[in-house]
Amino acid sequence: MDHALIKRTIARITAPQRRHYTGDHPTRKFSTPEEEITEYAAKHSKTCKKCGEDKCLLHFSLNTSGRDGFDQDGYRLRRPECQNCTKSAGKGINVARKIAKEKGISYKAPEGSCCAICGATEKLVFDHDHQREVFRGYLCDPCNRSMGVLGDNIQGLLRCVNYLQRTEQQTIEVSADGIVVIKKE
Repeated sequence: MDHALIKRTIARITAPQRRHYTGDHPTRKFSTPEEEITEYAAKHSKTCKKCGEDKCLLHFSLNTSGRDGFDQDGYRLRRPECQNCTKSAGKGINVARKIAKEKGISYKAPEGSCCAICGATEKLVFDHDHQREVFRGYLCDPCNRSMGVLGDNIQGLLRCVNYLQRTEQQTIEVSADGIVVIKKE
């Protein structure tokens, strides 16, 4: 057990995190964050969805996207990627800003822009290829996140298309300009 990591984690507990442990909660296992850290999080591990490494739970940030922050068994929810991978993703944002500046492209979507995938006009983000570091366009946050979850590459998207194809049975073709389309019957 890494006592220094436990100490650093406890020192970083914020007031909003502490509030998750106040009041009645039907499944919460621990009454304080310190108790959960020392009795559970420091002794258990999970696999990072990005790097695939098995790490102590203390290497995963708390996930505050849940309504009350706890899973059905009463343990604090944690992000699916470790803190190192989260930091690497944050560096990707800086790379995207640098690309935009070098190419003279606005990092923020210009007025009147729409998502290059679905056409939405709200919550647009700068999208770039993380391998080649080139600007691809502006996407709405849901489309951008969906691509990321599917691997941010054509192979991941094709796995999804192939899955849907099992039940939808569409005729798919590539048009003369290289665009994948559903063939009209």
